Amino acid sequence: MKNLLTVSLLTGVLLLTACSSDSSEPSNDSSTINEVGREITYSLATDIQKLDPHTENVVVNWKVGFNVYDRLVTQNESMELEPGLATEWETIDPTTWEFKLREDVTFHDGTEFNAEAVKANLDRSLAEETISPTAYLYDRIEDIEVVDPYTVRFHLSEPFASLPAHLAQYGGSMLSPAVIKEDNEAVANGQDPGSVVANKPIGTGPFKFESWNPGSEIKLVRNEDYWDGTPNIEGVTYKIVPEELTRVADLETQASDIIDSVNPNSIEQIINRDAADIVETDSTYVNFLGFNTNKEPFDDVRVRQAISMAIDKDVIVDSILNGVGTIANSPLSPYDFGFADVKALPYDPEEAKELLNEAGQSDLSLELSVNDDRTRVDIATYIQQALQDIGVNVTISQMEFASFVEYTGQGEADLFLLGRSSPTGDGYNALFTILHSNKQSSNQLRYTYANPSFDELVDQSIQTTDEDERNDLFEEAQQIVANDVPFDFLYYPVDLLGVSNQISGVKTLPSGVVLLKDVEVVQQ
Repeated sequence: MKNLLTVSLLTGVLLLTACSSDSSEPSNDSSTINEVGREITYSLATDIQKLDPHTENVVVNWKVGFNVYDRLVTQNESMELEPGLATEWETIDPTTWEFKLREDVTFHDGTEFNAEAVKANLDRSLAEETISPTAYLYDRIEDIEVVDPYTVRFHLSEPFASLPAHLAQYGGSMLSPAVIKEDNEAVANGQDPGSVVANKPIGTGPFKFESWNPGSEIKLVRNEDYWDGTPNIEGVTYKIVPEELTRVADLETQASDIIDSVNPNSIEQIINRDAADIVETDSTYVNFLGFNTNKEPFDDVRVRQAISMAIDKDVIVDSILNGVGTIANSPLSPYDFGFADVKALPYDPEEAKELLNEAGQSDLSLELSVNDDRTRVDIATYIQQALQDIGVNVTISQMEFASFVEYTGQGEADLFLLGRSSPTGDGYNALFTILHSNKQSSNQLRYTYANPSFDELVDQSIQTTDEDERNDLFEEAQQIVANDVPFDFLYYPVDLLGVSNQISGVKTLPSGVVLLKDVEVVQQ
């Protein structure tokens, strides 16, 4: 069963393509030259959390961390699996995977990358004291065997064909064993996991971490000894610029080379100024309205159904997103293995009123929590108006992203707007992360839903490699979610990145990752 590219037996249907503007080509290749030594500037809408791939798992971290760390398996722009730090892999038997490793790789601190390093990383990710939010991706690994310096075997508790796809996720990033040892010693002395890594995020990637000034900027410099070729640019400074209009202005004045989280309403402005292009990438991300099912009145399915039926998703996609997105009815994206076009609740405000009356909740006052992303604020404002039409008073609580994550993670919010990406392209990951009752501990209070019937279906899906059977199980699970409405899945966004005409070679993945190794600075 040796295969370099497939081994995504369960994710092979995932074929995503970056669309529209492609920044891999210079804006005027007849007159461009490489400008040696130049750094680039990238404006982020939100700050990172500490760059520890084993303890933090938010999309903004991926945008930075994927340029610092490598994984055994990587993904191309179509989300197909390719060799990374592993050159090949195969199944020895149904519960044993063997990976052959590159022999020419060192970490940024000079430590050798080898099978012992792989074992140190997976052992740390799976250790209870690490409290890793991505440990569930690897929890079927019972033992990690170092066969020789460049061969490692994973012995699993049960067959799990999605393992290579899971190893391509950010949580599979390889961190220097020397830093892991130091961090483990700090944990043993009472410090939090990742306290050392926060200041020493040392990987094998194309860029090295230089500094992080929280709330201000993150600086990376190129890895001159990168195993896959030295990056063209000298480094990158990620500026934290929460205001979308400020990011757009920075792009237009060349204060930034790249900006993320472009609002659809800004597309025409950016293109018309002729200083930058918009890179549109189909996304595995799904945005949703979350209900705190642990709190009244959201423990009553009728209330959740009523709120869902009061929201017109067409208005969100057509009017707020300017058509840059598609309606969602499922936690899976159309590009996830197992996605099904399930029957969702219709837009019906009159039925919504009747459901609220039936539930004895005809006079509700609720708080809707949202971070300071401009698009989400616009959607929150629309939801506020839509719910007012059915007699529900909504107060919008807006906060910066880190505070928002902390607040919702404590289970304090009534309603909240958030989203999730599907970095593996497999339905199991998408369903388990926010819906299974055994979801990782860091999400237990934010995503409170639990349904034994749903759990059983998801659990069965990992015990078989029959694709038809898995599809059936996933479809039934998605229909349960559509009926229970623990979330109102709103839309699949198109990822919009603003890229200056002065650079080329930016690569974006549908999972939200932005790769900078091949970026070049050009002059017109």
